[in-house]
Amino acid sequence: MATTAITVERLTLDAISTDFPVAGSGSGNNIVATTPSDGWVISPESGGNLDDKIIIRLVADGSGDTVTVTAGDRYPAQRADLGNLTLTLAASDVVYVTIEMSRFMQNDGTVIVTATDAGTVLTAMGLPLVG
Repeated sequence: MATTAITVERLTLDAISTDFPVAGSGSGNNIVATTPSDGWVISPESGGNLDDKIIIRLVADGSGDTVTVTAGDRYPAQRADLGNLTLTLAASDVVYVTIEMSRFMQNDGTVIVTATDAGTVLTAMGLPLVG
């Protein structure tokens, strides 16, 4: 299975964040799976790490999709024993899902998401760093 690398876009506090296009063009952080069962490996931004939670936006094409967020490795994912998260998207669905690192982080610091349809778009967003 081939996966597409995607980097988290960190949202900014009290300001307009990155302009996320609605439809995927395969450029920037808005990535389209290219063949069935393709997926994404979500990595932190340069010099950062995936904090407690990230938000993913999934946009299904006209045929819908089934998307799976793969359970992480124990350590660092202490809640990995809860298993994978499977999401069923209806045709033309747009959903936002909060992903917790204590369940889904792999031991290399990434999160793996797979899709069964070639037309789904994923965008990964990190919550603002405060402090």
